[in-house]
Amino acid sequence: MVIIINKITIGRGQVVKGDVFIFPKGETLNVDDLYGFIQYQDELYRRKYEPNYDMYVSNHPILRAPLKAWSENNKLVVPMPRLLVDEYAGYFGGNAPTVQLEDETDNDSLQAWLNDSEFADEHSEIVKAVGIYGRSYLLAYQGEDSKPKIAHVEPDEGFMIYDDTIKGEPLAFVRYSRDYLNHVTGTIYYAGFSVDFKDDKLEEPVNYVWHEVPAVEFYSNEERQGIFDGVKTLIEALDKALSKKADQVDYFDNAYLLALGLNLEDENGRIHIDREQRFIYSPDADATNAKVEFIGKPDADGMQENLINRLIDLIYYTSMIPNLQDSAFSGNSSGVALQFKLLPMQNMAAFQERKFIKSLRRMFKVLFESADGGQIVKSINKESWLDLRFTYTRNMPQNMADAVSTAVQASSLLSQQTALAMIPGIDDPQAEIKRKQEEQNETVKNAFNSIPNTPDYLVGDSHDDTEESEEQ
Repeated sequence: MVIIINKITIGRGQVVKGDVFIFPKGETLNVDDLYGFIQYQDELYRRKYEPNYDMYVSNHPILRAPLKAWSENNKLVVPMPRLLVDEYAGYFGGNAPTVQLEDETDNDSLQAWLNDSEFADEHSEIVKAVGIYGRSYLLAYQGEDSKPKIAHVEPDEGFMIYDDTIKGEPLAFVRYSRDYLNHVTGTIYYAGFSVDFKDDKLEEPVNYVWHEVPAVEFYSNEERQGIFDGVKTLIEALDKALSKKADQVDYFDNAYLLALGLNLEDENGRIHIDREQRFIYSPDADATNAKVEFIGKPDADGMQENLINRLIDLIYYTSMIPNLQDSAFSGNSSGVALQFKLLPMQNMAAFQERKFIKSLRRMFKVLFESADGGQIVKSINKESWLDLRFTYTRNMPQNMADAVSTAVQASSLLSQQTALAMIPGIDDPQAEIKRKQEEQNETVKNAFNSIPNTPDYLVGDSHDDTEESEEQ
């Protein structure tokens, strides 16, 4: 059941959970509809996207806190958001997924297009953006050479609008920007045509080759939450605790020396004291009761250390990202033990993998079924997106000997391609099989060529070429 959480104040748009935009199926946006969505998107930017980006680049809220009078003002930032996002993004997307087709000719064309379009880099940027913002987009477009290209679009640059049916199919994608005068310009991408706009004016529709909305949304969960959305308050508390600890260290460095009941005047009645050295002096008390000591305060170091350690543990635990620097990871030679420690992150990656494969398949459907899709695969095979195989390999330390041994054992039950895909570093198992076959054929050919009086029909081409060259 679709639950409306907000009715956009301008236009006919609505918002469901996960801040997903929906619109009546079969309708196109007018100016009010468009700017209703843009206003809500601006609110999302202020409420979520900008704060998340600031935390990722270590511009934490504590840096903008007002200074305190008569106190130390350390503002320390622990870059936990960047650490969590980069660690998980490297684990899940550090190795680009392999994308393959059964047909050898089509697969060769597909691999060439993936390399030309820098798919691996675009995918890694999407993984990182999803970790920061909770969502990201991939947009298909035609390059200057009229060939299909792809580019990632972050959620502060565009948004997807779905229809209001139970399936929630993409209805339009809006990409826009603002100039220094706050003028809005952008494009609405529909299935079959696009509409440019500037401020409150929509241009005439322009037909293009894309039979469906040429953009796809990527996310890891239906709530569109990023890696550190659930631990923001813990991260802010950690910044505060560490800053206060630094304040305390500075306080002890700046402790005052108290001297009472001592006459420090010389014969001329002058006192040689450096006031910048934090010295409190009073000669009024009786000299026999002279007192010299530092003014101190209670030490809360143990309590602070416990709080900092507890916050760090909670951040890792609740974000489901393991602390790889923890002593629990040292001295573990067992791969099974390591797998158990990584299990929460593996589960999260498994959920995200299913979401990503769904989005990738939709993206390739758009690419293959476009009017110029034959530039990726043959036009007669434009439905090849149904046969695409996506394989994700987690980026983690691997025992190559174990991986190869596992692949060899699996080859008796699985296909060669599936078994080879288990070995890290093999991005295109089909091409690897082809190279192996070529090597075997070359070995057989060389073996026959080395046998004297080999029948002509068994002699390889290289032998024939040699004889022809000798005859010439």
